[in-house]
Amino acid sequence: MKKKLLSIILAAALAVSCLAGCGNAANDSSKGSADNEKQTGGATAVSDLKIGEIESYVINDGGWCQATHTGLVNAMEECGIPEENLLTLENIAEDQASVQAAAEQLIDEGCDIIVGASTGYSGYLSDMAADYPDVTFAQWGTETDGLVAYELRSYEAMFVAGYVCELMSQDENTKLGFSASMDEFSVRTAINSYALGAKYANPKATVQVACADTWYDPDKETQCAKSLIDAGIKYMGMEATSPAVAQTCEANGAYCVGYHVDMSQYAPDAVLFSFTWNFAPIFKQIFEDKAAGGEMKSLYYEGGECAQLTEFSDLVPEDIQQKGNELKEKIASGEVQVYAGPLSDDKGNELVAEGQVMDDATILLQDFYVSNVDCAWSK
Repeated sequence: MKKKLLSIILAAALAVSCLAGCGNAANDSSKGSADNEKQTGGATAVSDLKIGEIESYVINDGGWCQATHTGLVNAMEECGIPEENLLTLENIAEDQASVQAAAEQLIDEGCDIIVGASTGYSGYLSDMAADYPDVTFAQWGTETDGLVAYELRSYEAMFVAGYVCELMSQDENTKLGFSASMDEFSVRTAINSYALGAKYANPKATVQVACADTWYDPDKETQCAKSLIDAGIKYMGMEATSPAVAQTCEANGAYCVGYHVDMSQYAPDAVLFSFTWNFAPIFKQIFEDKAAGGEMKSLYYEGGECAQLTEFSDLVPEDIQQKGNELKEKIASGEVQVYAGPLSDDKGNELVAEGQVMDDATILLQDFYVSNVDCAWSK
């Protein structure tokens, strides 16, 4: 069923580019939550699927969009889906008219799956889902009516990142920095996990946050990083879409953990290591489940190979590299739990009691900052 929501002029204004690449992705991926399953159509060959991709910026942004696009390309290659079956729309604003026009265009092009690569799209795509029951709308973020959600279990890698940064910083300064994009649940998870890792290394460690208040603005990201450096901070984490933070650190003698992709290529003298987002196993599972027909999961939630740290650079001393790798092993074995109690927020409220561990739902939808985070807008 095709239902025109916008004028032909709006739809025609969007340019479709068929983009693909090559790469290697992992072969296995768990299927996420088995609850609240989504209905899909009959079985079909996975190689016949047509994929639509709606990106908030450009696919070579050096961060979020690049990681998403690369994951799609690699998953398609593993599934034998030809490159011409990927239709990409870039620079789609997070407003109803733009999102609906983009989705309508991809539906008209015959896409079976439409990936909304921004949390700002979820409400608009959710409203459209009922009108297009044969199309699967896969949306980054937490579970939303009518959509198949996908998320990364990112907090474990960010915990290690904060731990390593604090080990490197504490002889000079027990305050780390964090350059953030928006005050949003996934960003808060990154900040809090990084801060808890720092605290695991040193109970006195604190994390000062600077926020760009935008998902993508290299100038504002530069300003955030510079403000932290001017405050005397030499080591910082980040949740940003461009390499601007890393490049600012390099220009000012500071160091950071890259985000989304391996950012050492942009600032080799500043990036200690990077937290990389590998969506390929998740997308591969979504494609296979769609092709199989029947029911799909409402949330594909992965960690492990999907949320990994790159190898440490030579900027990280060998003894600290060893400690970081040992912590990874302890987390993998369950010996260390990132969100284990006792745990309090920055206002003194108990989040997790002694002997308890925070549940996944609360970790995913964080509306708090942990006690050692210094964040101006939370005061």
